[in-house]
Amino acid sequence: MKKQKHIVVYGYPEEDVNKIKSFLDQKFNISLEIISASGKENIKIAEIVESNENSFFEDKQDKVLMFLDFLDEEIRYLLYNFSDINIAKPLFCVLTEHNIEWNFDKLILDLIEERKYFEEKRKSERSG
Repeated sequence: MKKQKHIVVYGYPEEDVNKIKSFLDQKFNISLEIISASGKENIKIAEIVESNENSFFEDKQDKVLMFLDFLDEEIRYLLYNFSDINIAKPLFCVLTEHNIEWNFDKLILDLIEERKYFEEKRKSERSG
């Protein structure tokens, strides 16, 4: 029996969401449930996850994939092989006891800040 996993997606059109689902279903032999956060920027992540809604997808500049019930090695594999899907790279994250109470727009801002920090750190390490 295939193991059930969940992923929250934001910022991808439905065609790209289907590519992600197909890639993960095949690579991990899982049954992947997609939860859409599109149009829910002002809603708490806990409510988005509970709603389990997946009928509305919207292309946005900022794209997010949030993993639920994934093993570390599965997440690591996807991080290293995401380019195989041939779609825009998202901000990756996992559901935590801290961010579950945030509104989704706070999560996006936090992930953008985190990415900027690590990009700056990488630049300074190369030049230093």
